[in-house]
Amino acid sequence: MKRLLALAVVAALPLTACGSGAKSDKSEMSGKSQQVTLTFWNGYTGPDRPALEALVKKFNDTHPGVRIEMTIMTWDVLFQKLLPAFTSGNGPDLVAFDDAHIARFAARGVLAPLDDWYTEERKATLVKPAVEATVFKGKHYAVPMTFTPILMYYNKKLFKDAGLNPAKPPATWQEWQAALKKLTKDADGDGRPEQYGIALPDHQTIQVWPILLWGNGGDLLSLGSPQSVQAVRQWSDLIVKDRISPTGLGGADADKLFQTGKAATDITGPWMTTGFEEAGLDFGVAMVPAGPAGPVTLAGASSFVLNAEAGAAEQKAAGEWFTFWNSKQSQIEWSNGSGFPGVRTDVTPADTKANPYVAQFAAHSEKARVLLPGQAEFRKIYEEIFEPAVQRVTTGKTPAPQALDEAAEAIKAVTGP
Repeated sequence: MKRLLALAVVAALPLTACGSGAKSDKSEMSGKSQQVTLTFWNGYTGPDRPALEALVKKFNDTHPGVRIEMTIMTWDVLFQKLLPAFTSGNGPDLVAFDDAHIARFAARGVLAPLDDWYTEERKATLVKPAVEATVFKGKHYAVPMTFTPILMYYNKKLFKDAGLNPAKPPATWQEWQAALKKLTKDADGDGRPEQYGIALPDHQTIQVWPILLWGNGGDLLSLGSPQSVQAVRQWSDLIVKDRISPTGLGGADADKLFQTGKAATDITGPWMTTGFEEAGLDFGVAMVPAGPAGPVTLAGASSFVLNAEAGAAEQKAAGEWFTFWNSKQSQIEWSNGSGFPGVRTDVTPADTKANPYVAQFAAHSEKARVLLPGQAEFRKIYEEIFEPAVQRVTTGKTPAPQALDEAAEAIKAVTGP
């Protein structure tokens, strides 16, 4: 996922800190009680970091038998280190990451099943797609942390300057594509716009291109279909011919273009609201415009996982953390601090009125889809096959039908017939 929130610094372990491989060292005697320490890795380095730190501090202050020691690093560093740490016996007890990675790590046998935590009452209070995304081969290997639709941010000033009504953002592809052309400005005619209609990333980012596939009735697992080919061809033509977006953007690059007023729209999650506000942008947030197949967007979903080597004490302590995080009060505090909608169904707009963006994102949760749930080879399918195929098309190296047919065959080789 890209990015993300207000309070004290939480003690962080070095990346090589002792993990679950030395469980006898993880508990300390404190008076007559035994304190369990849980190491916790995540990539919340953005504006949502303080909200996470605040909740970890509150948990530590109110649960004397458990202490969470948190290590925060960028997502790319986390994923470089995580599997080697797990397999060497030095992995963290807890990790939070995008749900797309659950199946990959569960298939490696490094995650503990968490079915015992899921009571019927808990399932009933949590957003259903968030719970479903934690399942791999019939077992829950994670507990929901966040679930939010990805929406369209737009610069109201740039809309006004282009003669567009900022109070009425585009709602369909036809309106959206026409607006993006108007919002693209190349004053000197050198083919390199000073202002782009959109910052459309193609790597190291949340998965924006699948939204475009779904909007046209296509899918990542049916790349050779007419709907998928048409979607990629249509949007790549807008990039190649109309220059609505630069090519080769990572997620951070796309956000920076929007934040500096060099792109009029951006597709991202609630974690960027604080950063954009701090940059002084006058922006709006709206549902991603509907394609021919109807309104749809990506679910930015993340969950907590537990090291498979966790002992009984660590499992019990982790259960306390999961319950604390998913309590109504914690979810309200997280939403107000981070801008993320809660993962509970009983958190209302009145509960989160301290952050006006929460309700805006929550209103579109039913249109959000998790990408490739339960696919152990998610990373290979998306990062090694699909993203390079899109890059070949958007740079004009390969026609869309050829690139997607080749990618479809490569995906079949990974997933089977």
